[in-house]
Order: sequence, then C-alpha cells, then structure tokens
Amino acid sequence: MIGVGAAGAAVGATTAETSPVGADAFGRAPSPNRQGWRTLELGHLDPAAERPFWVALAQVPGVGPVGFARLLHRYGSARAAWAAGAELLAELPRVTGEATTALRRLRREGPSAVLARVERATRLAGGEVLTVLDAAYPRSLSEIDPRPPVLFVAGSRDAFDAPGVAVVGTRRATGYGRACAADLGDELARAGVTVISGLALGIDGEAHAAAVAAGGRSIGVLPSPLDRIYPPRHRELARRMLACGGALVSELATGQSIGRPDFARRNRIIAGLARAVVVVEAPDRSGALLTAAAAVDYGRDLHAVPGPIDAVASSGCNRLIADHLASLVTSPAALLHAIGASAGRRPVSVASLSEAEGLVLGGLLRRSGSIEEMIGRTGLRTGVLASALTLLEARGLVDNYGGATFHPTLAARRIGTVPDRAR
Repeated sequence: MIGVGAAGAAVGATTAETSPVGADAFGRAPSPNRQGWRTLELGHLDPAAERPFWVALAQVPGVGPVGFARLLHRYGSARAAWAAGAELLAELPRVTGEATTALRRLRREGPSAVLARVERATRLAGGEVLTVLDAAYPRSLSEIDPRPPVLFVAGSRDAFDAPGVAVVGTRRATGYGRACAADLGDELARAGVTVISGLALGIDGEAHAAAVAAGGRSIGVLPSPLDRIYPPRHRELARRMLACGGALVSELATGQSIGRPDFARRNRIIAGLARAVVVVEAPDRSGALLTAAAAVDYGRDLHAVPGPIDAVASSGCNRLIADHLASLVTSPAALLHAIGASAGRRPVSVASLSEAEGLVLGGLLRRSGSIEEMIGRTGLRTGVLASALTLLEARGLVDNYGGATFHPTLAARRIGTVPDRAR
C-alpha cells in the first residue's frame, strides 16, 4: 500500500532513507523496462475474431494488463497466444499453480464457449463485455498504460463521453470529509462533470450520492464483479446511479468467484477514467493514495483537500499538497475553475427560518462547529441555540456527527442566502 510519512509518500515500510535510488515521488522503485500497451500495433486485429481469445485469456489468473501486453508483444494476437498453450505462461510476470489449472480448464471449455458463458452472465447482470479492440471501450482508458484488456460495464455509455473527475478518500471519513465530498460531488454534477469513484463507504459514497441527488451522472468502479456490488449496503446507491444515466465498471468477469475484493485494480481504473483526481481525506497508507499515485503515473491532474494539521484522516492529503504532488482545493468553485468547468444553477430555498435558526445556519455555512463555538459566534443562549439546532436538524438542514460537531447539509448549502430577517 502507498503511504505518506514524514519524509513523503512511501510504499509499505519504505522511507526516504531506505528508498531505492531513482525512486519516484511516491517512494516506488523505477519499474524495469518493459514493452507496454503504447508500443503495440492493434489496428490490424479483427475485433470479432479476436474477441473469444481476449475474454478467455483474461480469465487466467496472472494475465492482468501487464501480462496481456506481454502476450500481445510475444505472439502478435490473443488468438496466437492461445494457440501456444501452456507455453504462454512463461510470458507472465507471476505464474501460480492456479494459473496452470485455470488455463487447462479454459482450454477444455474452448474460447467460444467461455465467451458465450461470460457474455450471458454479464447480460443477466445488466452489463456488456468490452475489449480494448471495441469502439465502445472508454477512450480515456485506451490512452493509459497498462490498460484493462477486458472490461465489464453496466449503464449508459454516454457517462464515459463527458469529462469526468474522480473524488476519492478514506472509508473512515470524518464529518468534515463527508461534507467536503458531498459539496464537491454536488457542484461537479451540476457543472455537467461526471463524478467517478469506487462506491466504497465514506468519501466515495458521499460523492456518488451527492452527484445523483443533483441529477448528475456518476461512474462507480467496482473491486468486485457487476453481480456482486461491494459493499453490499451500496446496492441501492448503485441502482440510483444507473437510473440517473451513470455506469458501473469492473475488471472482473460477472459470476466470477473471488476472494478479497481487488482494490488496487479498482483504484487504477478510477484514475484512468478521470480527467482529474481529487483526494478529500486520506490518512497515511490510505488506499486513496494508490489512486493518487496512478493519477500521477497517467498524467492526470491531482488535487487534494487540506485538513487540520493534527487530523489523522487528512495527513495524506496535507502531505500531497506540501510535497507539491497535488494542487490545493480551497472550494468547489476553485476546483471547477481549475478543471475549466462552469458552475451549474442552484435551486433557491423558500424555507421560512426563525431569527435564531438563521443565525445558527448562517454561522454553520461559514464554518462547522460545536455548540460552544456556535454560542460564541451567534451570541445566543444555550437553550435557544440548542432549540434552533434541533429544528434545523428536523428540517434536514443540519447534521451532527458524534453529537459534538454540527455541519450544514447539502440542502442547506443550496439555499444560497438566508432570509433577511434571520440575519
């Protein structure tokens, strides 16, 4: 896992003192020279004729994006690689007994039968199978190296045509992080930008949900097959994303039996799909930093939301900014300006607020705070303040996290202005 320590980002236990010579900004040793996807000539391949062999080879453990590129360099086509039989395993970076067994089983089944089985399972899950050779394969992914040779996609193809921004972060998000992710997801969606994330709990889910609530498109990249939404509690969110013209993407075949969800592959696809990546909250060694590293590798713009200097949840973001790996995000509007997008229209609230409610909500819109802080800002008595907070929560304008800190909800942030008499 990529982490950020006192000396900068690191991999595992690697530090600035122990990093190998030539390590990159994330502390990773330079990869050995390899023939990747960028140097492949694929124009001569017939997509229809190659399709069964691409799908079948992608089911062999160890034939990931790097291994698939090696096979294409060695044999010229997936069909020729398949014809080589067990010999093709010598080209893979990591070969296990599982790969040998799987290849033997797949060859007995035959590539056409494998393709028919995989396509049938994918259709039942509401998706389709795409290879790099297909015209519908997402253009943004066709530009990266390595790229997923086969994808399983559900939803609207149009979701991939609009500019996309990834919003990622920790599953253990704070109230501050959740509010920031929701604000960013909301503003990006209203600006016509597709919000991309990993459908995880915490920051990812907040960004997806806000985009959907704003009527925008959102793409969820799964660490699991299309028929196994992970985490399960986000199945309804995934359904709403599809209903709003969004999409779900996986690198794992529908119906495939898996162990632990593959987060590293998911994070790489998130970065590849996006024009820019925004890290909202990420502690040291957070999985979100894998997405940040991939964004740097792929030449994507990287942004980070700052947090308190002593906040564990923001330590990775603060380090990305301090090390000039990511641009500082000061507001959703600033992010839109940085990516060249214009703010969308916001609804105007007609809610009637009391004077106390207006004072409290106005203060929270400027900065979240505790009851003690709000007493100082508003000058209200404790009982009056507590009553106003209760009413605002009932209206859906304020949330509290842990009963200690109060935050305005998205509905409150959409109000724009508080009635004059409530100021």
